[in-house]
Amino acid sequence: MPLRYHCSLDGMEENWVEVNPIWTRKEMRELTETQDITVIEAFWARKILACRIETLDGEPVTDPALLTAELAESSLDARLCDFLGYVLMQAAAHLRTLGPLSGRLSSDTAGTKTTKTAE
Repeated sequence: MPLRYHCSLDGMEENWVEVNPIWTRKEMRELTETQDITVIEAFWARKILACRIETLDGEPVTDPALLTAELAESSLDARLCDFLGYVLMQAAAHLRTLGPLSGRLSSDTAGTKTTKTAE
């Protein structure tokens, strides 16, 4: 199930993105270690599955593949560009916290406590 993030900036609450929840540790490391916009744009292309991001002329971008083109055309509000970058970092951080929660402690099949005796 995709992770959905809504923009909470005043007047921009209608903007949202859905992020793919499947990430590798390598991808998380690459994202957190870069400031290269081309690397970040590649993550947008791979990780953003759906969106509604308004351009400066009021027309929303609803195809994630068009986000980088809109950025190149400078038709996105800078605050929304920051939101898009923040979403990827937030998704990566959220997914990192789920690791320990994905397992459960095993018990013996009888449900009774076992003790080890000395020989």
